[in-house]
Amino acid sequence: MKLKIRRSQNSGMMGKVTFILDVRAELTSEETELVRKYQLGKNLVYSSEQADRNAAAAQTGNIGALGSMFLDRMLKRSFTVNDLVNGQHIECKDLAETIATEEQVRTACGALKQYLAAAALFNGEEEVVTVAA
Repeated sequence: MKLKIRRSQNSGMMGKVTFILDVRAELTSEETELVRKYQLGKNLVYSSEQADRNAAAAQTGNIGALGSMFLDRMLKRSFTVNDLVNGQHIECKDLAETIATEEQVRTACGALKQYLAAAALFNGEEEVVTVAA
């Protein structure tokens, strides 16, 4: 797996800078097959703090939060493995949010890589482990 990250920025009419991350995971054909086979595509890769708050509120039965969760998906405040493979464009309000977002995506990709490595082991082969006393 390769994680491709492009960093850029835009300046608004009032001079406010928006930091942009374009991220995309490039999977090998074997990794793509494992994602399909084990249905990992819907696993959440990234969720902003705001998206987490909205999800928590929705779980308490807050109807308005359900709409906010839908909006979070549209605004890329949260996305899945499938979304990441297709590429995501994330806009951040400041450098701290940008750094935190990039770190969260990198961490999630590391976890996905571990899932894929474990999934590849379920191929019927026997492993012999020597246990030291």
